[in-house]
Amino acid sequence: MTWRAKFSMGGLIGLLAIGVLVGLDALLLHLLLSESIRNQQISFVTFLLALVVLSSIPLLLLAVYHTVSLVTLRYRLDRNGVFVRWLGSGWFGSEQIIPIRDIQRIISGRELGGSVVRRHGLRWPGHERGVGMVPGIGRTRFLASQPLEGQLLLVTPGSAFGISPQDPEGFLRAFGARQEMGPNRLLEQELRPARWLTWPLWTDSTAWVLLGVAAFINLGLFGYLAALFPGLDFQLPLHFNSLGQADRIGIKMELFDLPIIGLIILGTNLALGLLLYRRERAGSYLLWGASAAVQALFWLAAVSIIP
Repeated sequence: MTWRAKFSMGGLIGLLAIGVLVGLDALLLHLLLSESIRNQQISFVTFLLALVVLSSIPLLLLAVYHTVSLVTLRYRLDRNGVFVRWLGSGWFGSEQIIPIRDIQRIISGRELGGSVVRRHGLRWPGHERGVGMVPGIGRTRFLASQPLEGQLLLVTPGSAFGISPQDPEGFLRAFGARQEMGPNRLLEQELRPARWLTWPLWTDSTAWVLLGVAAFINLGLFGYLAALFPGLDFQLPLHFNSLGQADRIGIKMELFDLPIIGLIILGTNLALGLLLYRRERAGSYLLWGASAAVQALFWLAAVSIIP
C-alpha cells in the first residue's frame, strides 16, 4: 500500500518562493535590457545586477527540487519494509528503505512533547527534511510534511525516521498486519539517492577547479569591460594589421563579443566534457583546461584593444 504525505502549506510556500525568485530575476533582467540595449549604456552596476541574477539560479533550482520532492513524497509499505520515495524513481528519484524487521516501535510525535535539537537540513513550514536529535529518541531523519507533533516516528536501532502519511491510523493498522505476516525477503536499511546525486563529478576537485577557473576568468572579463565601458569612446580600433595600424573600427559594444564568444566556448566544452566524462575523464579535463586558456587569451585581446 502507498500513502501520500499529509497535506501541508509546504508546497504552497515553495511555489511562493519560486515565484518570488522568478519575479525578482525578471525585474532585474528588464532593468538590464533597458539600460544596455535601449540606452547603449553598460556599467559595473549592470555587471553586478547580472551577477545577482546568475547567483539566484542555484537557489531557484534548489527551491524547485525541494518543492517537487515534497509534492511527490510517498510512503509505501509491504511485508518487508517501509519505502519512502520522492521524485518518483530513476534518474531524479530517491528512496529511503527501512526494513520492517528493524522497526522496534512506532511513536506519535504528539507523545514526545519535546523539540528537535542539533538540527541539520533544509526545512520550512510544511516541509520537514533533514536530521536532528529528538529528546528521548535520539538521531532522527525527517521525511515529512508536518512538524514533529504531526509525525509518526519509526524507531530502529541507532536511529529513527519521521514520516507523515495522510492516514496515520490506516498506516498503523496496515503496519501491524504486515508485521504479523513477517518478511519474505531480507532488506538492508539504506538511502538510495537519485542517480544524478551519485555522479562522481560532484566530488571531483580537479574538474571543479578547471571549470571554476574558466568561469572566474570569463566573468572577470565581463566585469572589467563593464567597469571601463562608460569612459570609452563610442568607436574604437578593434583590429590591427602586422604594422600595428588599425584596420578595423567598431563600436565599443563590440568589445563584449570577446567574453560572449568565450562563454559560448566554455559552454560547448562543458557539454562535450560531460559526454566524455564517464569514458575518458582525461579528455574532459583537457577540454575544460582549454576553456580556461581561451578565456585568458580573450583577456589579452581585450587589454590590447582598450587604449
